[in-house]
Order: sequence, then structure tokens, then C-alpha cells
Amino acid sequence: MGTRHQPLSVEVVAEESEGGSLPLRLRTVSLFGGTKVVVVHDTKAFVSKQSVGGLFAKSWEAWKGGNLSRATALLLQATGAVGQDRSFLERAGRGELPEPLWDQLLTLPHGDESDRWLQETAGRLLAEGAEIPEASGAGTAKIYEGMLQQGIPPGAVLVLTAEVVDQRRALFKRIHETGVVVDCGVRTGKAGETQMRPEMARAKIRERVAAEKKSIDEDAAAGIMDRTGFSMRALESEIEKILLYVGDRPRVTLEDVTEVLCTTREAGVFDLTNAVDEREVGRALRALRGLLAQREAGVAILGLLAGEVRSLTVARCALDRRLGGEIDPRMTFATFQARHLPRLSAEDGEDDGSAARLKAMHPFRAFNLLKAAGRYRLEELLGALSAIHDADLAFKTSGQPDSLILEQLVLGLCAGEARTH
Repeated sequence: MGTRHQPLSVEVVAEESEGGSLPLRLRTVSLFGGTKVVVVHDTKAFVSKQSVGGLFAKSWEAWKGGNLSRATALLLQATGAVGQDRSFLERAGRGELPEPLWDQLLTLPHGDESDRWLQETAGRLLAEGAEIPEASGAGTAKIYEGMLQQGIPPGAVLVLTAEVVDQRRALFKRIHETGVVVDCGVRTGKAGETQMRPEMARAKIRERVAAEKKSIDEDAAAGIMDRTGFSMRALESEIEKILLYVGDRPRVTLEDVTEVLCTTREAGVFDLTNAVDEREVGRALRALRGLLAQREAGVAILGLLAGEVRSLTVARCALDRRLGGEIDPRMTFATFQARHLPRLSAEDGEDDGSAARLKAMHPFRAFNLLKAAGRYRLEELLGALSAIHDADLAFKTSGQPDSLILEQLVLGLCAGEARTH
């Protein structure tokens, strides 16, 4: 299809809310002719209880790399996939998950670091009031199996992407026989392995960089994976760009990665939340427009903003009640750990639950949230939460473009003019 008309011939469909409309969308002829492409990202149809451990592992990897938004999204998907409910997240958030359940579901090493990951990510999901998706499996797969039995209409293409795949599923075998399967995972090559392996992705990055007689910082390698996932094709493509950018310099740094991969979805998410944290309206609008240009759903962006503002509100309350209402924006992380973290942990002192929730987070996340919350008054944050609610209503009732609603919201958040109505 021509590049000019391609956006009108490609539809990205949310499986949770729009899955039932897939047959109709595939039968609808493209406005300007040519192939009609319908894409469903992160389908649950290939996930099984045997393979879901890969989602928990990816959540942990994202958390270790500082990508809390991706970590919480993957934990939410994994929780639904294993058929657990809110009580599972509540126990996880309190650090009270029984050892047998940990071994059975998470299949990850159990230690201080993994405990902090689970408590922080589960705590954030609870704070955001996230809805746990229904368990994946036969129900989701039957939608696609029925479509395959009827046949994909001529001139139409259905594209499914998945974070994890159990190749034993009947749907996978059917697609393998009648369609095309593109394996973008970095794997060890062991027989029967179905999950992408982050440690192999790291090894691939180091190997490619070493071939150019260069070294790469650990945080730079983590930054590449945060922005590309563990797709072999994406890794190779982005590493090539970074190496060209670095040129004759012997070392690849996180600054290089950020500069080169600034247009990816994960980078845009970081840019947006960081700009809101720092109240830099120009940066926030650029990041927002970048996400919209990548066809990020308006409701998903609103969810990101809501989660960040809720976290800032928790941090602001803890700042007021435990830390005297002020924090030095120039303070180092080491100083925070030595002077302020113990005050959040203290048994005595007034606490509405905010200090405990902040203490349950990864210390570096709490450190950054407190510095960001110091730029806002509590009244501004409460007004921002009300404005987010109004924006959600506007999505559903006003008929205005999502982009306009979100731009007005971001302007109000950064300027401190988000008001109740």
C-alpha cells in the first residue's frame, strides 16, 4: 500500500475492549483500497499457566532497569493470566506472599531484591485501582480460532503480537500451519523453551558492542532493553544506530542510548512522566505528541498520568507528615537513604498510610517521587486528580479529539491550573 494512505489501512485494536469487533474490522474494506491490516498487541491468547512465569520475570527485569510503568503493566497481565485477584496483589504489596505460592506462580529467586520489586509494583497497582484482566486461555484463544475457521477475508491481514507464547497451544499450531510465525525472541536454544530471555539479550548487546572494540555501561544496556524489549530484530537495529552515533568513542553510555532511542514508546512514557514531575510544560507536550504519533491510545496515556499524579499525591502527603513539608531538590540519593528514609520507616509520628506506601517502594523511586512532590502543593495535586477524572468523562461524552483533551490536561498539570469543576 502507498505510504500516504497506510495509516488509513492499519488499525490497532485493544483486545480487552474491542476484541469482539475484529471480524467486522477485517471485513471492512480499506478506504483507499489495498491490504487491510488489523493489529492486536500483547494478546493473551498464547499465555498459559506454564508460560506465565516469563511475564513475572519481565516485570522484574523492567523494575531493575527503572521502568516502573512497564513493570506494573506486566505484573498486572501476569496476575490476570494466573487467575489471581486483588487479594493476591494486597498480600504481595505487604510482602506476605506465602513461599509455596511464590515458587508455584512466580518461579523467580526469592530474596530482598525480588521482594522489593513485588511490593513496589503490586503497591502501585493497588494505589492506581488497576483492574485485573480476566484469566487468559481458552476463552481468548477461541475468538481467534473461530476467525481462522471462517477464514481471514481476502485482502486482509491479522497481526498478533505477544510477550510470551506457549507453543503447545492449539491456536499457535493452527497459525503455524496456515499463517506466518515470526519469532523475535532472544533465546538460549534449549529444546522446548518458549520464553524470551533477558540475560541473553544483555549478552547479545555486549557481544555486538565488543565486536566493534567498544564497551557498554550496564545502565546503557538496560536502557536499550527497556526501550526495545527482547526482540532480536529490534536489538540489532537499535544497537547499529547507537554504534553509528558513538562513532570513534570507546564506550557506550546511557546518555548515548537516551539520545538515539528517544522516539520509542517507553522513552516517550519516561519523558512524559518526568516532564510532569519537573513541571516542564514544553517537554511534556513534546512527549505527549510523540506518544500520540506512535498511536498510543488516549485512555492509556491518561492512565499513565493518573498513576503518576496519584504517586505524587502519596509522596506529598508523606513529605508533609513525616519530613516537615520540604525537601532539598539538590539532595543526593545517599543523603536521602541516610537521613530521610529512616524517618519514613519510623514507628512513631503521624501517618495516614502515605509514608508506609512510600517506604514499600524501591528507595530510588521514593527518592525521585519526593523531590518531584516538593514542586507541587497538595491542593494542586488534588485538583489534578479531579481534572483527570474530568478528562476521562470528556473522552466518553464530549466528542473532542483525545489529543486536545490530553494537551489541555497536561498544560493544566504543569501550570498548576488543573481545577475541579
